[in-house]
Amino acid sequence: MAHPLEKILNASASDILTAIEKEFRAQVDVKGKLAELFMDRQLTALEEAGMIQGHVWQDIDGKPDFIVTYKGRDLVLECKNIRNETYKKPPSFKVELQKTRNSMDGKPTRGYGIDEFDVLGVALFNQTGKWDYLYIATHHLERRPDFAELLKVMQRVPMESDSLGHWKADPIEAFNDVPL
Repeated sequence: MAHPLEKILNASASDILTAIEKEFRAQVDVKGKLAELFMDRQLTALEEAGMIQGHVWQDIDGKPDFIVTYKGRDLVLECKNIRNETYKKPPSFKVELQKTRNSMDGKPTRGYGIDEFDVLGVALFNQTGKWDYLYIATHHLERRPDFAELLKVMQRVPMESDSLGHWKADPIEAFNDVPL
């Protein structure tokens, strides 16, 4: 049976995958969507285990990726992929925190404000080949030196599990770290 996307695009799955394979930007977009898909599955498992009360995957431009209901609070969760390049000193992964598009009026609005999401989840696939995540409460992220109300575009992410600090492999630990 054909996948619904094959019908929408009037192309075979093989042709669709070949087109993605030939285009770097398409691969970046697919990896972003896969990061969200696998995070959604992780959140569904937490919900089924009774560890969170619910979650919504908001696949809408300009909206945060997920709303997670945890201990009666709605927490905003943003999902990003780790970058392919790393920081040399000290060695660490990096994640870019910018929105996909500028505003319609051309103003530079790609930066995230410090209050736009509560938790950041970062997929490690680009560095590890696995869809594992690290999470951090937003209040621990670096701010821009010239605009303290905005998050720094490039953020360090630890490579070693023994140096995670505020970064957590368990999203529940990051949810617990969000200030009331």
